[in-house]
Amino acid sequence: MRSTDTCRTRARRNAIAATAARASAFALALTLALALPGAATAAPPDAGATRTNTTGSGAGHEELLAAMAAEAGTARGGDGIPGIIARVHRDGVDWTGTARSDAGAPDRDPDRPYRAGSITKLFVATTVLQLVAEGRLKLSDDVFGLLGPVLKANATQGCNPYTWTCFDPPGPGKAPITVRDLLTHSSGVFNYLRDTSFLAEAGPAFPALPDYTPQRLVDEGANHGPQFAPGRGMEYSNTNYILLGMVVEKVTGQPWAEEIGRRIIRPLGLSRTVLPGSDPVLPGPHDAFFTNYLQPRGALGHLSRPAADWNPSIGGAAGAVVSTTGDLVTFIRALLGGTLLPPRQLTDMRELLNANVVGTPGPGVPGISCDPQLAWPECVVNPRISTANTGDTAAAGHWYADQPWKSIRADVGLGLVRRTLTCADDREVRLYGHNGAAFGSFSYLYATEDGSHALALNYNGDWPKWELYSLNGLLAAEFCTT
Repeated sequence: MRSTDTCRTRARRNAIAATAARASAFALALTLALALPGAATAAPPDAGATRTNTTGSGAGHEELLAAMAAEAGTARGGDGIPGIIARVHRDGVDWTGTARSDAGAPDRDPDRPYRAGSITKLFVATTVLQLVAEGRLKLSDDVFGLLGPVLKANATQGCNPYTWTCFDPPGPGKAPITVRDLLTHSSGVFNYLRDTSFLAEAGPAFPALPDYTPQRLVDEGANHGPQFAPGRGMEYSNTNYILLGMVVEKVTGQPWAEEIGRRIIRPLGLSRTVLPGSDPVLPGPHDAFFTNYLQPRGALGHLSRPAADWNPSIGGAAGAVVSTTGDLVTFIRALLGGTLLPPRQLTDMRELLNANVVGTPGPGVPGISCDPQLAWPECVVNPRISTANTGDTAAAGHWYADQPWKSIRADVGLGLVRRTLTCADDREVRLYGHNGAAFGSFSYLYATEDGSHALALNYNGDWPKWELYSLNGLLAAEFCTT
């Protein structure tokens, strides 16, 4: 489950969509780390490692394998991730590769399951759009009309004390929150994973997190009231997708997870994909996973607490899915290839973007089409070209700066994140997918527009310091070299 907002530093703004915000993740990390001081004494499995081991023959993916090795190491900006796995589908052939930080780090298997966090949102959005295609739901449907006063259960809930606005029923001069607003993070509903009192309650319990009902998670977001008028802003909010899970249940009369299973998981034969509810046990056999509580690695390294088993109800319809690289590549290829949605809904999913601009425009960077000074649309520039959006000295000498990319712009559609990758040779490659973060696991799933070239990645450590840069370096290593 990834939460996104304006970051502590502009360089650590996370991909919205997805893909798991940096400020919110840091707030969660800080709360949990302070709540568990004993964890600081645990020794990371890769402490001080600079060597990397890789498996996979390369076989046309040598650049990606080398980039994975650089990220798994600690030299030149690598994050010392204990193990990274990848699966690529290209030209009708699957390739898998692994990299690990040191010979002493646990081996990883690209076919084993992991927690894929906010990639869950792609499954939920696809199910919602199937209901739209069936005429059982409209993108313009009012969430209040569908669910009732879930955002304002009593007179004191659902109001913003700073703006005196509330989640009241829509009426004259008051726009509704629509299904489309939830899908594109333009609802103005606060992200429950940014609520400090909620995090302070959850933190001491890790890994034995309590069961959270969808309504409890919605209440945590609703208590802050509207952050902006519906359709008029952009704030990545996991609460939006908890609400969409509730919408699916209201429309179908079935649990949202069962609908995803019936509509997507079983028809595609995704035999290793699970929506686990509140079951804390990661299905085995699985790799080892390690958490720094989603906090980036600092100068003194990172904590390293085992993080395979914990209650995923804190993510729910926003971030609970467990899957494998193989199942996720099959899913994204089926989605973008038109197997799961009719043409109209698939086009809407890709093209109905959140067009709101957040932040103050900057002077621009010569030769770069997006604006790195804006908080949204997200624009990250290779630090060899400009450090305008890093806020400090994100090293131009780090491994990701050597990769063949100039910039990446992120936009969010109806559940899909669109990343426009400008390669070093000025080619533009549009990729569609999502990021996902969970304790002990960072995941990425992206493919070209028709799904013919797809990449699934997973880290078994959750402490990348410059996540967007390392992600962009990995994407460029695969998609700008073919």
